[in-house]
Amino acid sequence: MKIAVFSDIHGNLKALKAVLEQIKEKNVDLTVFLGDIFQGGHEEIECLELLKDSEIVCLKGNCELYMQYGVDIDPDVEYLRDYYDETRKKLTSEHMQFIREMSLFYESECNGHKIHFSHFLFSDIHAAYPFFQLSDLKNGVFDKACESEDVTKYELSVIGHCHQNFVKGNVVSVSASGLEGASFLLIDDNEEGVNFEHIGI
Repeated sequence: MKIAVFSDIHGNLKALKAVLEQIKEKNVDLTVFLGDIFQGGHEEIECLELLKDSEIVCLKGNCELYMQYGVDIDPDVEYLRDYYDETRKKLTSEHMQFIREMSLFYESECNGHKIHFSHFLFSDIHAAYPFFQLSDLKNGVFDKACESEDVTKYELSVIGHCHQNFVKGNVVSVSASGLEGASFLLIDDNEEGVNFEHIGI
């Protein structure tokens, strides 16, 4: 089974089309988008429409949470209140329904290998803002979470959000497809094991 994973498109329609074209050339069985359609570019609505009409598994990132619930769920992003309030006015009820129905995570299983996909690791999946903070990458909290049974029970746990490629244990991060240094992740899950590579866009 071949799986393509990309994340953090941030309103960059040109980049979204480019990554989808490259993924198409790989003849994958499954494509997963890890979230963050909004905040950054100027073509968020077009990106949303393209993803909504695709066969891609689309997960909810922090940007979709801000669009759905408002920025009050995360005290670090008060400065983005006007952006989300104004962008929300441009969305149709159908757009909002699509955002509400986006899942926080997805799991695949093939050849006995379980792979978990989410925008970032969860501090509390039941909280309004369920993810760890980016600052947790530097204070040891993220490292400890990578060693938890909730994460290590999977062959791979694939995340985005931090806009960089890295591997920590069985946690694999993929950079932002809509920003500089863009890439996507190509996973090959076969009987011998699970292999992956970051592919630049």
